[in-house]
Amino acid sequence: MSIARRLISIEAGQVRPFKFTIQTGGANTQFELPLTSPGGKQPNIVVDWGDSSGTTTILQTLDSGRFHTYSTAGTYQIIISGYCPGFNVNNNSSYKGLYRSFDDWGGIDFEQIDFFGCINLTTIPSDVSNNATLNEGLNTVLRFNSTFRQTGITIIPNGLFDFSSNVTSFVNTFVFCTGISSIPSGLFDNNTQVVNFESVFRNCRSITAIPSNFFSNNQSVTTFSNAFNMATTANSLGGATPTDTPSGDEIFERTPTPIGTDCFAFCSGLTNFGSIPATFK
Repeated sequence: MSIARRLISIEAGQVRPFKFTIQTGGANTQFELPLTSPGGKQPNIVVDWGDSSGTTTILQTLDSGRFHTYSTAGTYQIIISGYCPGFNVNNNSSYKGLYRSFDDWGGIDFEQIDFFGCINLTTIPSDVSNNATLNEGLNTVLRFNSTFRQTGITIIPNGLFDFSSNVTSFVNTFVFCTGISSIPSGLFDNNTQVVNFESVFRNCRSITAIPSNFFSNNQSVTTFSNAFNMATTANSLGGATPTDTPSGDEIFERTPTPIGTDCFAFCSGLTNFGSIPATFK
């Protein structure tokens, strides 16, 4: 879809905006939208800052309009409409602590997104309102690398990646999300083009079980290195390693064998840890 057509759709009310909430701690707090340009693609967005100051149109990642100053402390929902291919916090120490929740993924053509380091971010929505005729939600994302890394989320919503059929990489997606205790079954079932799950749940130390048949639909994966490295507290993980079929074939028994260095390192509490080959632990 062209940018022009997308803007027309927005005006007609056909595309949902991206909505998220921040909290400022004092007067005259500055905030920056972390806009990036994957493949050289520039944004074309209209931003409502949530403080009755009006809207800002941004056409370049380095546009000065990406900065906004909040005159008073408070909680603000920011609403973005238009075309936004890249939104990458990337552990920016100046603003990462302001994020509180993501309220609606909207439909603004994300290709790359990450909220790495947003330690106060506790809530994210499912991607449940896919529109077959528009690029809504997360269905345009190509890589979820470091997307929720070191955030404060405690729940992975069911259906989070259901419409992200073109994604190829989940590297470091949930690294150090120590509040997550469970993983939804079928989380990656529709992500059949993924080739890399490196460190996807590394250091998620509160996880208590890994769903069976977890990677059964991800047959193109070439590396699971560090995928569950230290994904447990005191090596007490009580579930079983992900299986590919009900008959019990394991990811390390595939042909060709994916790279599995340290995939289950320090997960000795797994019920079948002894059967995991050394190349995967």
